[in-house]
Amino acid sequence: MSPFLAIFLINLLQLLAGILSFLELIVVISVVVSWLIAFDIINVRNRMVYQIVSTLENISDRLLFPIRRFLPSIAGIDFSPLIFLFLCGMVQQLLLAPLAGQIRSMAG
Repeated sequence: MSPFLAIFLINLLQLLAGILSFLELIVVISVVVSWLIAFDIINVRNRMVYQIVSTLENISDRLLFPIRRFLPSIAGIDFSPLIFLFLCGMVQQLLLAPLAGQIRSMAG
């Protein structure tokens, strides 16, 4: 394998890992904000806060919808963010990291 191709593939895997980390961060922030709204710490009557919260909810709902189809809320608790974070961690640890190691070893 040429060194340029190896560098390109490693950078691509790092980009994918960064995107997964960013999506994990969005889901965590969305969960924390939903708790803050539920305990009336954040007031969504403020227009700017409402826009930020609705954007976070739209993004996280799109990410969590496939999981929610198969795993509905149990006793009013939504476990889909936890499953999403677990799956992202598994992809990073079991797929992206070994692939990067393989590419590094093939490149020399």
